[in-house]
Amino acid sequence: MGSMPSYLKLNFQEIKLSKSLMINILALIFFVYLKFVFYTNKWKLHNTNVPEKFWNNKKPFIWVHWHGQSLMLPNQWNYSKQNLFALVSRHGDGNFIASLLLKYKIQLIRGAGNPKKLGIKEKGGAMALRSMIKTLKSGSSVALTADQPPGPGKICGMGVISLAKMSGAAIIPVAATTSNRYEFNNWDNFTLNFPFGKGSIVWGNPIEINSNATAIEMEEKRLLLEDQLKSISRKSRNNIDI
Repeated sequence: MGSMPSYLKLNFQEIKLSKSLMINILALIFFVYLKFVFYTNKWKLHNTNVPEKFWNNKKPFIWVHWHGQSLMLPNQWNYSKQNLFALVSRHGDGNFIASLLLKYKIQLIRGAGNPKKLGIKEKGGAMALRSMIKTLKSGSSVALTADQPPGPGKICGMGVISLAKMSGAAIIPVAATTSNRYEFNNWDNFTLNFPFGKGSIVWGNPIEINSNATAIEMEEKRLLLEDQLKSISRKSRNNIDI
C-alpha cells in the first residue's frame, strides 16, 4: 500500500490538536465554574484534624471517595503541604478529567481504574498500580474512587484495599455535598453542585491494612471502608439538608 498523502497527515494532526485544545478550554471553563460554586457556598468542615495530622507529619495517604461525589473535593486539599496524585483512566472521559485536575495542580497517574482488575489483567492496570505504590512510598498522596464504572455504585472495590496493603499507606475516606445540587440517575448518582447554598465536607477515620493481612482481614477492611463512606456521606447530607 502507498503512503498517506502529506495533506491528509496534516489534516489529521490539526484535528488531533483541535480536539486537545477544545478539551482544555472546556476543562478551564468547568474549573472556573467549580471554583465559583465552592466560594459561593457556606461550608461546614468536619474532622479536618485527621488530614492535618498526616500533612503536618509529611505522611502520605490514600484519599478515597465515592465516584459521584468528586467535584468539590480538590478544593479541600492542602497543596502547600503535600503533593496529590490521582488515578485517571486512559480512555472515555479520562482526557477531560486529566485536564481539569491539572488545573488544581493535581498530578496524574494514567491507567486502568477498575479495582477488581487493577494491576492484574486490565491494560495499564499493572503500570498504574506500580506508579501508585511508588508515589505513596516517595511521600505523595494518591486520590482514588472506591467504586468504579460501570458499577455498581456505592460498593467499595478491593483495589484500594490491596493498594493500602502493598504500599503501607493508610486510607482516609472523605465525602462532600452541597444543598443546591442535581443528582443524575446513573450508576454512581453523579452529583453536579450548584452555587449559593450550604456545603459540607466530612473526613473519615484512617484505615490501615497490615502487609500480612489475610483475604478475610482484607474483606473486613473493605466492608469497614464501605461503611465509613456511607456513614460520612449521610452525615454530610444531614449537615445541610435539615
